[in-house]
Amino acid sequence: MRIEKPQVERLDNPLGLEERRPRFSWRIAAGGRNIRQVSYRIRVASSMEVLRAGRADIWDSGQVLSRRSVDVPYAGPELASRQRCYWSVEVADNKGRIAKCAPTWWEMGLLASGDWNAAWVVVEDAAGKAYRAAHRAGETAKAYPAQPAMLLGRRFSVAKSVVRARLYATALGVYEARINGKPAGDRTLAPELTDYRKRLLYQVYDVTELIVRGENVLASMVGDGWYGSPYSWEPKAYMFGAPPNRFLAQLELFYADGTKDLVCTDEHWRIAASPVRFSQIYDGEVYDARMEQPGWDSIGFDDSAWAPAEIGEAPPAVLEAQLSPPIRKVMKLKPVAVTAPEAGIAVFDFGQNFAGLIWLNVKGPAGTEVKLRFAEYLAPSGRVDQSNLRTARAQATYILKGDPNGETWEPRFTYFGFRYAEVSGFPGEASKDAVTGVVIHSDLPATGEFRVGNPVIQKFWQNSVWSQRSNFMGIPTDCPQRDERMGWLGDAQVFWDAASFNMDTDAFANRFMGDVRAGQSADGAFPEMTPHAMGDGRFMGAPGWADGGVIIPWTVFRHYGDTAIIDHNWAAMERWIAYILNANPDRVWRNGRGSDWGDWLAIDSGDKPTPKDLIGTAFWAYSASLMAEMAAATSRTEAYASYKRLAAEIAAAFRKEYVRADGEVGSGSQTSYILALAFGLLPEALRSAAADKLASNIRAHGTKPSTGFLGTPYILDALASHGHEDLAVELLLQTGYPSWGYMVMKGATTMWERWNSDTGDIAMNSYNHYAFGAITAFLYRRIAGIDQTAPGFEQILIRPICDPRLKFAVGSYEAVYGRISTEWRRNAMGLQLRVTLPPNTDAVIQIPASTNQTVLENGRPMRPRDGLNILARDSRIVAVSAGSGSYKFSVV
Repeated sequence: MRIEKPQVERLDNPLGLEERRPRFSWRIAAGGRNIRQVSYRIRVASSMEVLRAGRADIWDSGQVLSRRSVDVPYAGPELASRQRCYWSVEVADNKGRIAKCAPTWWEMGLLASGDWNAAWVVVEDAAGKAYRAAHRAGETAKAYPAQPAMLLGRRFSVAKSVVRARLYATALGVYEARINGKPAGDRTLAPELTDYRKRLLYQVYDVTELIVRGENVLASMVGDGWYGSPYSWEPKAYMFGAPPNRFLAQLELFYADGTKDLVCTDEHWRIAASPVRFSQIYDGEVYDARMEQPGWDSIGFDDSAWAPAEIGEAPPAVLEAQLSPPIRKVMKLKPVAVTAPEAGIAVFDFGQNFAGLIWLNVKGPAGTEVKLRFAEYLAPSGRVDQSNLRTARAQATYILKGDPNGETWEPRFTYFGFRYAEVSGFPGEASKDAVTGVVIHSDLPATGEFRVGNPVIQKFWQNSVWSQRSNFMGIPTDCPQRDERMGWLGDAQVFWDAASFNMDTDAFANRFMGDVRAGQSADGAFPEMTPHAMGDGRFMGAPGWADGGVIIPWTVFRHYGDTAIIDHNWAAMERWIAYILNANPDRVWRNGRGSDWGDWLAIDSGDKPTPKDLIGTAFWAYSASLMAEMAAATSRTEAYASYKRLAAEIAAAFRKEYVRADGEVGSGSQTSYILALAFGLLPEALRSAAADKLASNIRAHGTKPSTGFLGTPYILDALASHGHEDLAVELLLQTGYPSWGYMVMKGATTMWERWNSDTGDIAMNSYNHYAFGAITAFLYRRIAGIDQTAPGFEQILIRPICDPRLKFAVGSYEAVYGRISTEWRRNAMGLQLRVTLPPNTDAVIQIPASTNQTVLENGRPMRPRDGLNILARDSRIVAVSAGSGSYKFSVV
């Protein structure tokens, strides 16, 4: 037995932690069956040496008799700013074995405003300064001029031995910090998008290895980023605050003799224009290599021609450390084809729609301008078509300096959503080696894999993963290409279950929910998108969208056993439920529905649209029931009883208002039935009838969905959980319009925003939108069969739909307790099902087997044994309980 993945706040060695009572987690790795932890002991110390000596001078939990290995809270003395804590956990299992993990650590951030000594320095050129001077003088002026990225630097000396160096930095804009000519870290587009009026993330870098004895240089390049760029479809820059851009940095040097020095942004910094002449998120970047200043960030550079930096006003935002995985460059893509639709034009096809950058490799005369335009599809002429980007220009320009050895470049302060890159002005012939695609996204650990014996289903699972990569960009955006890229909560909440199978979203969700709370209105309405930049009361409180403020924390709690996300958001979630209740005392959500998007982009909108008050009431009941579950999980006894009662009252009102005696629901639309079934709003006697009516409706639509953003995520579960597994699989196999397979057959490499993105309104045709990819959670839960009955997958439900039309399915999920895997195959010999369960978990496995079939386990007749017990058998299913370990079942 050994201990793996010791984490704090579900992070490896976090720097800048601000949680005063952090939570520990770990995994047990061991062979054999039915392995369980019986006790643990956590030791926290001030040094590795103390810990290795078996002592704990900060906190010792003592031996705790518990199988809990997730969400275990620290209960020691109050932690201080910058404090580094070393810890380990010792575990005993039910086989009498003891294991201890290797010592690991976490480090606290700057917990009080007084910990900051740095000043905000202004980042703007002479034109920006002139504009602000004219504005202060009362002169009429045009819009604040677009800014080049600026270079900033400060020299400092080190005369003693440095044992630890930390850089705390952030910007109003985006920045790239450097020390002695090297990057401080590997993140990009920092700080990530937040509402800079309320909340600003700072980053912490361990730069100990970059500091040298003697002269040093701390430098940064700062561009507009989200702060200075237009945001949303309203082409207005600086929606989160007034110009100029600003930069904040505090380098702390800790010496071997116990002393400390600070190097902070202040009036001693110098500033100059950079070769990045223009950089904005939607419009792209212009880089003039002729303006490069070699060595600008290194020792020995002469910055006497640079101007002194100006101290600017501090923003009103609260500074918070970023603990979620940063945006990084995660992979490279080579073009699969290059065409020349016109003279001087080369179009590169990467074979995959993605979000990221282009790395350019070029050689030519100084002053040559190479222009790149980006798009998701091509016009009939073979050139890129940017019609669906609306006002976003999505282009880049590189101006050569004339290096005879050739030049390479990639944009720094923007990104694009594209499959195709069109290059013009390239000197000579542009071969495939001229460009490389650089995929960027929030670097969340991959946790899920899925394979199935149908290439269409396999492809749209893959497409959903690519859409997640493209849109988990600091926040969960709706799309990566046009003038939007906003954190719509409706899109996010329906996809979060699928997202959490594909990747570890725990820390990412906690970071995003901070933005959701920041956008909540004074009367309790959650925003419909986050960050919320519209200051006129729009986009607040829509059913299914604002409900994301409850559904996302609950989904994270269910996937990871994370109760901290409940505690952090509890007050905000209560205010949200009260907001609805205050406007709708009769328990039907008729009033205060914000933008009221309904079942957005449903095909039945012109036929029998789902009533919007039905949608609202269903989601209100669902949110209230989730509140009751989260209250129970966090020992909020009175709140549990209150929300349980409220959920029941809303469900009763729903039945009275929308459900008829024959099981018909609402308008009879698919989504009317789906929400009633999925959210448990029907009396047991009517569930079968309603499910049959749903199935009939789907058949009447040519065995196709007519649902939108809110109905689609639940359609397959509503069918499979109510006796229509065959029809659920049939929908997965569909390739006609509308279906997920239709997108695949039309060449999609990511999920579309609309069922008909190939023919619909061009301005609304995003080809990289994850919402309809929400059903990939069903692929994990019901096709691979990996589901749960307790938070964190501590209790697992294995119940695959082993439909012969699918031939086989293989799935795995890296849960917080360890890797869960399944594999089933159907062949002439019958059905084979393999299951692997991690230590410290239990499972119920439902094996599809009729009464005239025999179930074998490891080739022998199944009988009770270590970790395996037969629970029940009906005409279709044999159910067994199992502890951790590997199992192989055969049905013959």
